[in-house]
Amino acid sequence: MPELLPRTQLSQESVFARMSRLAAQYSAVNLGQGFPSDAPPAFLQDAARHAIGRFDQYSPPAGLPALRTALGTDLGVNGQDIVVTTGATEALNVLALSLYGPGDEVLMLEPVFDVYIPQARLAGADPVTVPMRLDDAGWAFDFETLERAVTPRTRALLINTPFNPTGTVFSREELLQVVALARQHDFWLISDEVYDELYYGEKPTSLRTLAPERTFTVGSAGKRLEATGWRVGWIACPPGLSGNIAGIRQQGSFCSPVPLQAAVAAALPVARAEGFYEGLRQEYGERQQLLTGGLKELGATVQEARGTYFLTAQHPAWEAEKLVETSGVAVIPGSAFYAAHPVPAGLLRFAFCKSREQIGQALEQLRQRP
Repeated sequence: MPELLPRTQLSQESVFARMSRLAAQYSAVNLGQGFPSDAPPAFLQDAARHAIGRFDQYSPPAGLPALRTALGTDLGVNGQDIVVTTGATEALNVLALSLYGPGDEVLMLEPVFDVYIPQARLAGADPVTVPMRLDDAGWAFDFETLERAVTPRTRALLINTPFNPTGTVFSREELLQVVALARQHDFWLISDEVYDELYYGEKPTSLRTLAPERTFTVGSAGKRLEATGWRVGWIACPPGLSGNIAGIRQQGSFCSPVPLQAAVAAALPVARAEGFYEGLRQEYGERQQLLTGGLKELGATVQEARGTYFLTAQHPAWEAEKLVETSGVAVIPGSAFYAAHPVPAGLLRFAFCKSREQIGQALEQLRQRP
């Protein structure tokens, strides 16, 4: 019998899927995988019902024109520079296949979201992780460490802001340093901004506004509109490059589910006009405070998030694999986000996109753990 190629070993079951599977097995409260407890907003559901029967056939690989136009308006870019993808994960994979290959290095910050490294390797490139610092003040970005990691083989930097799992929002000044470095060494910038509307303080700076000629911005309707299973994402490309990116994208899923594209196109201006994102930030901010307060009472050191719907915490007696079994609470181990550098002791990631009732139940079960 022939054997599978070695590349199939690069992507096994993700830790997020595994912890969700264990959560179901032990009937645990799932504060691990980042899917919201709330249903998508009514205006999005209504738009989907209206789209079915009207938008049911293929769209162009670059996306339904109405969605590209709506995204262009929302993001402040030309809609012709948008490529719609089947979720942000496909967007990142399309960019990996388009921007780097054998002999190239791709810089990414560690802790690192789990798909970045295998996608780089599947494209034939070498991922190079640059560690964030974690001290008593929380997570910090060390530009000098990033600068030292650049080599003649550096082809791209993949940055996530707001940053999963740390909740970091990079400042305009930090991003300007990144842009100067990219221009000095002439490499691409991939800015994963799927949490662009989930921030708790000053609005994040989008990297594309500082370096539009070399930045590919990845976005997600699932994160914005609490519909992670819809798998509607996008890439905002530098001017003139969307056709090439769409050409690679069409060799995968060809196009995203067209009724859902149409629904997102209709929902985006409504979300903006009705203050949906402001309400979402208010609610998630309060849920974060509920979780933070409870974790601190239990002796955890908490790094509060400035963006995303995740926070990290450290507790010397907690291990993710044991918590799900003994306490009925599923979280993500910090080791899931590390490949090359030491994992901070006792590091765990908690999702606060769950209901207040679920967060309260999880905290109570942690209080009662044996």
